This record gives sequence, structure tokens and C-alpha cells, in this order.
Amino acid sequence: VQDAAATLAEIVIAGSTQTPNPFNTLFQDEEACAAIIDRRPDLLALLKVANDTKDYSAVNSYPAIQRTENKDKLQRRVQAIRPLLAAFIEGGEPFGPWTPVRDPNVKCHPDVLSHIRSLQIPDIGQPAVLIDRLGRFSEEARLEKRVEGIFTKGAKTFLVNTSGTGKTRLSFEGLCRHWGMYFTLARDTNALGSRDCSNLPSQLNALQPLPPSYSLDYWKILDKNIKAVDKKFSIVLLGRLLIFHLYSEIIQSIGILEEHKKRWLLFQLRPSLTGDPKSSSDIFSEICLGGIGLTQEEIDDLIAVLFAKLRKIYGSEFHLFFVLDEAQVISDPENFAFQRENETYSLLEEAIRALGAKSPSDELSFVVAGTDIPTFGFTNAPFAASLRWSSDTGGFDDEAEHRRYVSRFLTPSYVASPAGQMFLNRMWAWGRGRHRVTDAILKALLRDGFQTPHRLLTDFIERTATYRPTDYSDDEEPFLGIPRLSTRVWLNLYLADLVRSQVQEIAFHYLASSETPPPFLGDPTELVNAGIGRFADKHLTKITMNEPLPVIQNAQVFCRRPLENSVSASTPSWLENSYAALTKTQYDATPRSHAAFLAFYLARAFQEESKLSRIFSFHRDKVPTWGDQKAELVGFVKAGGPLTPYDGSGSLLTNASTLNEVDSWLNGLEGVHTPFCLTHTSDPDLLFALRLPDGKFIRVILRAVVTDTILRHASLREIARQLEDDRLLRNEVGLLSSVWSFILS
Repeated sequence: VQDAAATLAEIVIAGSTQTPNPFNTLFQDEEACAAIIDRRPDLLALLKVANDTKDYSAVNSYPAIQRTENKDKLQRRVQAIRPLLAAFIEGGEPFGPWTPVRDPNVKCHPDVLSHIRSLQIPDIGQPAVLIDRLGRFSEEARLEKRVEGIFTKGAKTFLVNTSGTGKTRLSFEGLCRHWGMYFTLARDTNALGSRDCSNLPSQLNALQPLPPSYSLDYWKILDKNIKAVDKKFSIVLLGRLLIFHLYSEIIQSIGILEEHKKRWLLFQLRPSLTGDPKSSSDIFSEICLGGIGLTQEEIDDLIAVLFAKLRKIYGSEFHLFFVLDEAQVISDPENFAFQRENETYSLLEEAIRALGAKSPSDELSFVVAGTDIPTFGFTNAPFAASLRWSSDTGGFDDEAEHRRYVSRFLTPSYVASPAGQMFLNRMWAWGRGRHRVTDAILKALLRDGFQTPHRLLTDFIERTATYRPTDYSDDEEPFLGIPRLSTRVWLNLYLADLVRSQVQEIAFHYLASSETPPPFLGDPTELVNAGIGRFADKHLTKITMNEPLPVIQNAQVFCRRPLENSVSASTPSWLENSYAALTKTQYDATPRSHAAFLAFYLARAFQEESKLSRIFSFHRDKVPTWGDQKAELVGFVKAGGPLTPYDGSGSLLTNASTLNEVDSWLNGLEGVHTPFCLTHTSDPDLLFALRLPDGKFIRVILRAVVTDTILRHASLREIARQLEDDRLLRNEVGLLSSVWSFILS
């Protein structure tokens, strides 16, 4: 093959002296010729015959090495940008520092303006916080280890977590230290990345669903669908390789440096050579348009030749990472366009297969980033052996780290001030967790020129979660108009019953106890897919929902009265409606989560001054004299001291894990002032006290029982007997007698 390649290269070079040159100039070196000969065995046979007969006419007219109008146009377009691309490579920072736009509402103090300029945040028509200080992860061992764990040579790593957790930034950081291609299948508000790949999902929507496998058209349609995907992604890859080869030739001429990897990434993120950060120019998309007229064989020939040329430039260490971002867009395994052994598979799998087939597997690795990518959809994929699943995105879960990150954007004088310290506290309280929330707030602050940080943060929370916080007074800062806010932090999805149930459990846990719920183990990945929860570990197993904004946003659905024309409009009140919603849940609530809901339910009920008979069911023959009276919920301050009605603020519930903690609650010790106490038993008891209008008190011990069946009288009597026998009620424990005696008195 090498001898044949040398002969072919000589033929092509000789043709360059002719007018017009009949040969494609890409074939003027042995590596390119060897690549085309590897792909086309018949060309190798022709060369052997030509060498024996000294008649090269058949080789000279071989179609694959001939010039064509379509290939000529494509190559001329690529070469036309050489001077501009060289200037981009050798120039300064491709994006100038962002500064607030001068308008009547942004009156930035000169010191603040100077500080913002000093941050050197990239300007892409907006402050590009997502790519601020790109490459800095290599300066922190923890972050560098995370990136390298994702960018593993020879693997196809699926990086899966909820929206806004930092998958894209990790992808960028990996491409700062590894040569590769960044493909995004959906562009968000940051408008980073070429449209060459993000246009494909809509273009491939027309794939024909497969008929039953016994149909005469089954194999024909399957083959047509596979070829359509191969053609679309091959054109995109060809465009990237043509420009990357040109880029590589330029840096080879000046000396290849490590920093050129980051430079190549930046060009892919904003593939415009106009010098205007707001330009929508996209050279990769333009090249793709030029490749539409090529046949699949011509495209594959050019791709093989370009890979060969890149191997020559980079040597034996040549390796590329293909990053597919927002991959969930094409990850549905039930699209019915692809099938193997009676199992449908996704467009994403077919795209990975098509791209991976263009070069030896030891030269290509994949990082596939997204949300809601089903692991079961790739169990039988042809590349299943090289699959790795990771959710190692990290998050703002450390307050000190979060304060350092936010403080960098603020002026030193503001950070040192009481208002600045309060702002950092509030940013942590509201913005902890996923990275996108913090970055979205910071981007809004930059646009506002840091004129009213607290007011803007409050407005952001209100617009995002439909809840206006009360942890800072608006009077502390002037009103300068409505700020321009982008609150697309996550999608507010219509939740399936299962997800609503899980959200309900977590929401009431927060409302009752003000404590972060423990991570979920195992099943409820729909919380992640819906953008509400996130994976808190590396292996897609632990799910947490510990961020205030999505909790508040999604909890509100449980606090709204039904619309007048809705099915539940006939329900007498919010109380019955919400309790009915709880009992209809498809999710198996735990007794403790049920008890947390009941605490919230009862607090709401007694705020409305409802009669006891509307809240509790009494045996028809044993309704107490006070059963139709109204009551109010009271909280303890100190045993023997005054009791006060519960005002609805602060925590509702004390989770008592020991009898001593129950004792602390009963005695109203300092720091324990909740109206409810939840015991630590397997069937937890909810303890609370009510005050009647005549000043008398009722103690209530409520056992949270979760059951799918109606409890009969015998069952209720048995539960009551267990309560009477419970160690918690025995005087010898020494915990309850004095306090409950005081209440009953």
C-alpha cells in the first residue's frame, strides 16, 4: 500500500503542473493517498496494473481523486478564511472584556465600572460567565481530577445530571486540555456553539417510523433511516475536519502550543471571523451547506484523507474527543426509526455509531452530556463495552467555596460592608446547588452594574419561583426600574403523578422541619429529569433536592385553591382538596413523610380556625363535648411558662431521634420552639397541643399510618391500645408527666 500511495502521490503532484489541474489537491501527499487506497481496494488493483503496464490512464481518470465542482467550491471556501483564521490564532483574547451597556437605567459608578472591566469577562453580546476564566480547573486538583475522570481515552462517557449542574462547563474544561470537537444538539440562551449540529434534530424529525419487522418495507426503511443519519452527521464532521485541518496547518507553521487547544475550543464556541461578538456568522454551518451536494462516498473519502493528514501533523499521540452536548434531545429510545432484534434504539446511539465509524476506535473518544438519557437504552448498543456513566458534576454545596466564587465578582469595598456580607449570605441561601442559578444571578448583577444587588436578587427569586422573599427589606436600596432578568434557570414542567408525589414529600419535609431531606437512593430519577432534583454522587445513585428555588416553585402547586371550573372546585376548602390529593398519590409515602404533611396540614387547618369535627373524625357515639369547638395550635416556650399560639413562621416540626430530644421539646428548651414533635419510632407519633376558646388544653398524640385500605374499628382500637402501651407515655420514663399534667390543668 505504501508503494502504491507513493506512486499515486507522484501522479497527483505531476497533474498540478497541468492546466487545468485534473486532480484534487488534497491528494498531494502519501498519507492522503494511502487513506484513499485503504478505502478503495479497486484503486490499489488499478495501480498494480499500471505499474506493470506503465499505462496510468485508468488511474488518471479514477473518480475519487478527480476534481469536481462541489469539492472545488468547498475547498475554495475553506482556503478563503485562512488569513482570518491565522489572525484569530495569533491575535489577543478573542472576546473583549464585557462592560455594562450604557442606558438610562444603568448608571454604573466609575469604581464599579473599572472593577467589572478588570474581571475580563468575555463579551459575546452579553457577559459570558459560563466561559469566564476558561481553563482554570487545571489550577485546582479536585476540579482537574473531575475533568480527567470524564475525559477518559477509549471510552464513551455519558455525563448525566439535571439542567444547570455544570456539564457544559466541564466539557469546555476538558476541551481546553484535549484536542476535540464540541457539538451541541441544542443552543441555549448563551448562544455558544455552532448551529451545524443543533439544526440536525429538526432535520431528522422526518425519519420514517419502522413498520412491523415482517413487512416487506422493513429493511428498506431501516436502511434509509440509517443512511440519512450517517449523511447528516458525516457532513457536520467533514466541515469540522476541514477547518480543524486548516487550523492545524497554521499552528504547525508557527509551532504547536498547549494553549492552541483552548483557542480551537473558543473558535468552535463562536465560529465567526467578523470580530463582532454579536455576529451570528457561523463558518461551520456555511461549510455544511457546501457539502450537501457531495455523495456519501465522497464525504467518507474526504474524512478519511483529513484524518490521515491530521495524524501526520500530530504524530502517534493523535487523539480526538467528540463532545455531544444536550444529547437528551435525540436520546429517546422509542422513536421507532431504528431497531435491532425487536428492540428500538435512539437517534443518539445511531449518531455515535456513525461518527465513531469514521476513524479507528483508538483515536476517538466520546463525552455525551445531557439530562434524561436513559441508561437502559444503551444496554445492547454495539459500543456498550466502552460505555461509562457519570454524574460527577459537583455543585455549590460548600458555603466557603460559594462565597469565594461570588466575592470575585463584587467590589472589595462592597464585600467588606455589612450589606455585602448580607448579600453573600443571601446568595448562598438562595443560590446554592446547581451552578446555573448563581451564574444567572451574577449575569443579571453585571448588567445592572451592581446598583441594587439585594433588590435584584429578590426580584430574581420572585420571577423564578413566584415567591417574594422577606429576608431583606427593599427599602435598603433605591428602586431604579425593573431589571432585565433572564430567569430560564430550569423548565417548569408539568409533572407526572409520580414526580408530583416525590416533590410533595420533599416539599412538606422542608415546610415542616426546615431541614434538608436526606438524598434519595435508587428509583426517583424523574426528579432529575424534570429539573427539580440532581444527582449528588458520581454514579447516578443518590438524588438530592436541596435547592430552595425549585422546591418553592414546585411546592406552590400544593398550596393553590382549585380553579372554579376545575373538577375539584366542589371540594369545600383547601384542606379537603389537599388531603384528597395526598391520598390519591401513586407514590408510596413513608410514615415520616406522611407525618410531615399532616403537621403542615394541621397548621393550615388551625390557622383557618376550623372546628375540630371538620379536622378529626370522632366515633359517632363518643363525640366529646368540645368536638364542635374551634381550637388553636400552641407552641411551648418553657415548662410552666406561658403558651403562645403558633403564628405560622419558622419550623413546624422537631424531628426527635431520642427520648431526650422529646424531653427538650416538651420542656420548651432554648432553640426548640416548634408546635409539633415527631418521635423516632418506626410508626412515628406526632405530638402537639391545642387550646380551646375557654382556655383549656387538649393534648394530641397522632400516629401516622400509611395504608392502602380503610382502617376498620378493630384496627383503630389496636392502634389506640399501642399508643396507651407506648413507652413514650409511661410515667416511669419521666419525660411526659410534668408537662402534660401542666397542659391538662
